[in-house]
Amino acid sequence: MTIRPLDPQSEAEIELVARRMRATLMEVVGAARGEAMYSLDWLQDRVRFHLDPARSTAAVYLAVRPDGAIAGHTIVRIEEEEGRAPFGLFSTTYVAAEHRRQGIATALLEQGEAWMRAQGLDESATYTARDNVPLIEHYRRHGYVLTPANEEMVRLTRRL
Repeated sequence: MTIRPLDPQSEAEIELVARRMRATLMEVVGAARGEAMYSLDWLQDRVRFHLDPARSTAAVYLAVRPDGAIAGHTIVRIEEEEGRAPFGLFSTTYVAAEHRRQGIATALLEQGEAWMRAQGLDESATYTARDNVPLIEHYRRHGYVLTPANEEMVRLTRRL
């Protein structure tokens, strides 16, 4: 398997990542709510936001199997919150169900953290729903600390 940047000229790759962003929401908050949260057009623009250096400092990485299948993706960016130093944010991570339990999520996490270190960041974080146990456990296995963010969300952080 290879981890590579998404091709910003590939509409097919942008659409696939957007569809999988929606699939992530549907897995975490339920099909009806997840599908209703954002239109596919909005999600595609969100992928493009992360590819446009005028709009964000970010990267979109794909996990590509030897047969060419895109097994997963992760989106990382520099995030700024009031009262904090800039940090690296995993905006989304997704591995297709048929490719899970093969180390792909770990490879994407490691690639994202390497990108963050290359940006000079010393903290990595992600936000997720409180009941997204698979993602929470994945990050905790990699040294991330869980803290409540609000009634529905948690924040997982780790020093890089």
